Amino acid sequence: MAYINQYYLFVDDDGESVNRDVSISDHPVEDGMVITDNVKRDPLELRITGKLVGAEAESIRAALVAWMEHGSYVKYVGGEILSSAAILSFHTSRSGKLDGGMSFEMTLREIRVAKSAYQNAATGKTVKSGTQQVIRNNREVYHTVKNGDTIYSLSMMYYGSDAGYTKLYAANQERIEAAARAAGYTSSDGGQVLIGGTQLRIP
Repeated sequence: MAYINQYYLFVDDDGESVNRDVSISDHPVEDGMVITDNVKRDPLELRITGKLVGAEAESIRAALVAWMEHGSYVKYVGGEILSSAAILSFHTSRSGKLDGGMSFEMTLREIRVAKSAYQNAATGKTVKSGTQQVIRNNREVYHTVKNGDTIYSLSMMYYGSDAGYTKLYAANQERIEAAARAAGYTSSDGGQVLIGGTQLRIP
């Protein structure tokens, strides 16, 4: 058993395999072995196989596809733990043995979240320290959603834990749902789908 964001997954007994690699920069020299001056760890890639079963199987499949297509950040906890990752691929197959369910293969890649840019209330200038946009004033903080944001990654960013996602969604339910409907979704599935450009209040 494992979970990704708030959904439980049934992972096969040998259903997790991890690629751990490093990148090495080499420089040739006239005589002897090349010189290495930098060794950098590459992002982990985790391949998962398992089953989606039960009444929520279709909802979980739809959420995983939406997160992958939007480049949303996910948190995976199983035998391995990736606290900030993106879904690189997600494949499903069905058989008569899994009534209403499906087998899946999924690859996650570890990612590092850029720090936010924000507007300094005292000077009115924008401080750039990343790719996202945060507007702060003396009373309230607003975050402008960019592709890849999830309700969980924003909770981690502002509260240091993904447990604050319910507070974020409750404070912004109307605008999240309106943006999702305008983008062609029937709903945001409780904040699972965030649309780029939506301005959210951070309570």
